Amino acid sequence: MIFYIVFIGVVFLTMAVEMNAFLRGEKVLGTLKELISPEISTDLVNHILLKVRVLLGNLLLAIGLVMMLFTKRIMFPLERIIEGTRAITAGDFSTTLPEQNRDELGELARHINDLNANEQELILLTKGMSDQLRQTLTTGDENTRIEEAVQIIDELEETLDEFGRSFYKC
Repeated sequence: MIFYIVFIGVVFLTMAVEMNAFLRGEKVLGTLKELISPEISTDLVNHILLKVRVLLGNLLLAIGLVMMLFTKRIMFPLERIIEGTRAITAGDFSTTLPEQNRDELGELARHINDLNANEQELILLTKGMSDQLRQTLTTGDENTRIEEAVQIIDELEETLDEFGRSFYKC
């Protein structure tokens, strides 16, 4: 974000220097004298040019401030989304992103939170079924263990297929 602010500042500073150089030029002074009156004093023309410079400077400052606010409005939520996705990628599935905005960034945060919740559900489901499978394989007679294990594996496969279909439907 600092890069964008510095970039906008350099652009507006360059524009201000160019406008100042243009307004100080003899062509502008001569043209203004000819347009208004040949008898007009140079002090009056310089005063008019000073007012134009101040007006343009204020305009550039206002545009720069609006651009900074606009950039901050976009960059702040985007930085929070990036931080949250980094935490989720690192394995912290308790992380939730704030969904306060009603724009595209808020929608993105909602979708990431939904994806995170689905991942948590899938992990818990897989752990539960693996525990169930482990317990089935260690108790009962051999034929019953194999049948129950196959049934649990089929349920797990069906659940994963269902999860995949619901995931790609979003």
